[in-house]
Amino acid sequence: MVKKGIPKDVIDQLDIHTEIKEEILTVTPVVESHQIKLPIPLQIRHELQIEKGQKCKVRFDKEAKEIIYSFK
Repeated sequence: MVKKGIPKDVIDQLDIHTEIKEEILTVTPVVESHQIKLPIPLQIRHELQIEKGQKCKVRFDKEAKEIIYSFK
């Protein structure tokens, strides 16, 4: 398996530092009487390799009022 990009040791020798920018994406869920459909942006679906109908685990944090979906 060939890794893409510049090897870390080469970047360290050249003293090049890259910044990783977190991209915040906003989606609007579709709320129905018996379920909520949560759209997942295309780039995230490709990165996680999510297939149609794939199941996930849902965790709700009451204090932070956050819903966390975990795909495996």
